Amino acid sequence: MKAALLHGPSDIRVMDIDPPEPEPDEVIVRVVRYAPYGTDLGAYKNEGGKYIKDYPTGIGADFSGVVEKTGSAVLGFDIGDRVSALAMAHCGQCRNCRAGKTNICLDDSFLNAGRQVCCQTHTRVMARKLAKLPEGVSFEDAAMLGGIVDALNAFEMMKPQVGETIAVVGVGAMGWGAVGTAKAAGLRVIAVGGTGKRSKLARAVGADHLVPITSHGEEVSAAVLALAPDGVDCVMETSASDWGVAQCFSIVTPGGRIALTGAPAPLPITPWQLVHKEVAIFGVRAGHHQDLALKVIADGKIDLKPSITHRLALEDAPEAFRLLTGPESQDVGRVIIEVTDP
Repeated sequence: MKAALLHGPSDIRVMDIDPPEPEPDEVIVRVVRYAPYGTDLGAYKNEGGKYIKDYPTGIGADFSGVVEKTGSAVLGFDIGDRVSALAMAHCGQCRNCRAGKTNICLDDSFLNAGRQVCCQTHTRVMARKLAKLPEGVSFEDAAMLGGIVDALNAFEMMKPQVGETIAVVGVGAMGWGAVGTAKAAGLRVIAVGGTGKRSKLARAVGADHLVPITSHGEEVSAAVLALAPDGVDCVMETSASDWGVAQCFSIVTPGGRIALTGAPAPLPITPWQLVHKEVAIFGVRAGHHQDLALKVIADGKIDLKPSITHRLALEDAPEAFRLLTGPESQDVGRVIIEVTDP
């Protein structure tokens, strides 16, 4: 089978490898579509060895495909089923998994497990991570669930109300998913960040207001507060950057809520400032609402396809990652890698 393997930082090569075989609780999925997002780009560059210790290795998490083989213990999935998969592994047995919070599984062996890889023609996946695609959900739709699932998790905790204002900080794959989800939830959406065409793509998926930046690290809180003078009710940070986190605390209203997907540095706020503003902070570790994400797409409430700017074949995976991380990335939206024919 064909696979795009990382051989070092920013060194991806498409080559032939042996096909996988399923364990009893796994399936083999023929990958149809794969859409790289921020974590994949971090793994690709692997600055400081943060993501990958050993090469060569596969890459990719957000994908859709068709079941081609099932393990002996798999129930509920058949050959030919159209499926998507959650990125996070989980045990399915612990208290959190039984409550549906599979993204924070209590079994350390799963909590710290690597994600499956999918920039290849076939991949091995735990059956409990899969969901069947409803009618009306395309393979492209189902390859872009990551941002929607993250946002649904964040909204479950923040509990935004219809008509409230949310700022989505960070205009990339995760940000576009959050924007689309927020609009579907009946919120007024301010998309913060994005150079070049990336901010405009946030408008295409539902943002009411755009606050773009002209260069990385630009302070734009004043522009956001001009749109929400009392501060923003809910803020979802999707860039996992120091800049993004700082913007969140500058624009949130007293009594507001902030959802963070990550940050490399300590929070730019003191405990007293949190007390003074009564700000609630929620950590968002991916999500677990895969079936709900597929349903809102099937119901026509979210469509992220307007954020797609490039479609490339598996053989062109090196070019896809170059586009997403190179100097022209400010004008690049979602890149769909067409791995196999539907």
